[in-house]
Amino acid sequence: MSKTLGWLASELGGELLGNPEIEIRRVVHPSHAESEHDLALVYNAAVAPIVKERGVQTALVPMSPDVPGIPNQIKVKRPRVSLARLLEIFARPPFVASGVHPTAFIDPTARLAADVCVGPLCWVGPDTQIGSRTRLVSGVQIGANAEIGSDCLLFSGVCVGDRVRIGNRVILKANAAIGNDGFSFQTVEPGSAEQVRQTGKVQPTESRILRINSVGTVIIEDDVEVGAGACIDRATLHETRIRKGTKIDNLVQIAHNVQIGESCIVVSLAGVAGSATIGNRVVIAAQAGIPDHMTIGDDSVIMPQAGVAGNLPAQSYVGGSPAVPRKQFINDLMQVKRIKGLGRRIKELEERLGKLEKNETPT
Repeated sequence: MSKTLGWLASELGGELLGNPEIEIRRVVHPSHAESEHDLALVYNAAVAPIVKERGVQTALVPMSPDVPGIPNQIKVKRPRVSLARLLEIFARPPFVASGVHPTAFIDPTARLAADVCVGPLCWVGPDTQIGSRTRLVSGVQIGANAEIGSDCLLFSGVCVGDRVRIGNRVILKANAAIGNDGFSFQTVEPGSAEQVRQTGKVQPTESRILRINSVGTVIIEDDVEVGAGACIDRATLHETRIRKGTKIDNLVQIAHNVQIGESCIVVSLAGVAGSATIGNRVVIAAQAGIPDHMTIGDDSVIMPQAGVAGNLPAQSYVGGSPAVPRKQFINDLMQVKRIKGLGRRIKELEERLGKLEKNETPT
């Protein structure tokens, strides 16, 4: 695939400098640029040494500051926003042959749009519905009575449980598991966790652990992306819901009954416990933890490895464990760093005081 530089500038709404007829064949990091046909991504002047070394001739650059020495440029306000569109144009989608592979099993009662692509060793259960242009790469399992919308992409090893509903343009990466039972158990007699919450003490118990089945479902709305190995558990009674536009990274755990709002970002190894409610446009960074039944307000940002200990109002910015406002968290870290110096100072003062007590003149 190739596009002229002028066409790309128009498509990106950018300002063109140089030759509009250059054919762009690929998008590259500046260190990999080999000719004028490579569009290098130059986000700032920090890569100027690479630009000079490689003799970059064609680049996507910010409006300001100027990046000298590149004869052909597309200048845009936000290069990474433009990158998203560029990589749609120069996309390399996974290969899925048209039609249904002969090794796939489609239940006779399932309803697939005529242009659905189903790769090898996939399994689609009874009464399941799959919309137009959706692609199942390979080894995908979709249970009974499920609904998958149009233009979805399910990578190898994805498992979608019974009665799960997935909207349009949803991407499920390799081995994502949607609609497993929640981690719901109950001891017949109060167990150790229940005892310590009620009394602050733990007594020995041999109470049997009962399994609580999950009979609800998972609903994933339009334009959601779920990373490789991520798990989204079905609700105990009603629904676990991921609202439109939310992006979930690899190895994230979303427990039963959780509600996640629109356009959220949940980064790798984060965990959201049962019945938590996450507002719109919330960012949950890597390895952060949200306890059960907590509510996180709209537009909040939770820093990496933060352990949230209570409800957060809208526009919170927290870090640490237990999580506190970021300014306090950073201040606490600085105080910890000062402890070593304070300890040394205290030791010096103790030595001076000891000498004074012995009527010795301190040095």
